[in-house]
Amino acid sequence: MKYGDEYYVEASAGFDLEEMSTQQLGTLFRNAARLTRFDTTPDHTPIHDPAAIHIAGLLCYRINQDRMIEINDAVLRSPLVIRNEMADIISFQFVSTVRRSEFLGKRKNVHDLGPALIVSVVPRKETTYRMPKTNVQIRHVVVHTSLSNVLAQMAENRDAYPDWLLESMDGRHKKPRQRVFFLEDVHRDSIWSCFHLPVSGTLLAPWMSAKFDELLCIGLQILKNSRRLGDVNPRDMDLPYGEKIRKARAILSMEYAHPPSLPKLAQQLGISETRLKSGFKSLNGTTVMQYCINKRLDAARLLLKENRHSISEIGNIVGYDDHSAFSRAFRRYSGCTPKEWRRSEGA
Repeated sequence: MKYGDEYYVEASAGFDLEEMSTQQLGTLFRNAARLTRFDTTPDHTPIHDPAAIHIAGLLCYRINQDRMIEINDAVLRSPLVIRNEMADIISFQFVSTVRRSEFLGKRKNVHDLGPALIVSVVPRKETTYRMPKTNVQIRHVVVHTSLSNVLAQMAENRDAYPDWLLESMDGRHKKPRQRVFFLEDVHRDSIWSCFHLPVSGTLLAPWMSAKFDELLCIGLQILKNSRRLGDVNPRDMDLPYGEKIRKARAILSMEYAHPPSLPKLAQQLGISETRLKSGFKSLNGTTVMQYCINKRLDAARLLLKENRHSISEIGNIVGYDDHSAFSRAFRRYSGCTPKEWRRSEGA
């Protein structure tokens, strides 16, 4: 696992990261200052050079060579662009609340969607740039570990995990990937405790190690559940009708970016397409297709807020191969373009 030292440069109020070329970013960071130290600190040091962390509310622990946890409860007052390098890494980012902005004409409404999980895999060396929102509380916990051996570390069966993850682990897919999952309320306490540390002093290091293990297990279980929901299970044929519709919703909540076709989903659940469509709309108040679109665009809002990816990359992550189709869908749903939403979301 590689998670390199982070560097930053100050940015002007109107700076747009998406309009910068790779060459321009390289020039911008020639005289960058170090934000946090990871690679330069020997492993087994419980906390990484706290004097180098210039953002109040940010804790970064490297437990050993393959395990790292970051707790971020910060408010950034001035705009910064942050760069680091990473490779052979899988990250589980638990977001305590997802605040979604919705525009009705010129009026903006903000909704709390509850906790979410962003799973990122980076097989090969990548240089990442991000520009966090200013004057907005950032609340998330991230656990990082080695992509190549995480399942071996946990003595897990590879067959229990989704194909897209195994493709990245085996080198069959070499580009970074992300998936967004909306969590159940039961996960809220596991995240919330990180922002109200129950221990201090020498107890903090073992507590961090235990919290890393807890969140890693939760993240891996969610990935296993996403694989299991997509599998054909003969017992599904015997489920009551209402349970089949609820299982359809659970499958689509996990696989909204690339949902199964209606015939395939109906066959898996042992009901007709007509009953699936009518039952789903009756239970959820929307069609199967619109449910997936809503989930895609909720995930897109979260990724836009994180500000780690370009708009076209976010479109691909949530299931849109065509950038213009993503922009049109986002405008219909939100009343503004993805770029406009990204700029105004923290206002």
